Amino acid sequence: MTEAEREEFIYDLAHDRLSKTSKAGIFAHALDRLCDLLSKNTDEQLIEMAPDNLKIVKKRKTNKKPKGF
Repeated sequence: MTEAEREEFIYDLAHDRLSKTSKAGIFAHALDRLCDLLSKNTDEQLIEMAPDNLKIVKKRKTNKKPKGF
């Protein structure tokens, strides 16, 4: 199989699989892929590309002991 034939076969196979996937499944896959791509950026790049309404929320540390028996 030549490189061009392989590329076309992979495209056709991916298209066939996606046509049988639900919209929720396609969205979940796209979200996972985008998270993977974004994880390769630095913190500064991520902050720069974020919209104005998105902000970083830092968790507060608590010194509470767990409750139990």
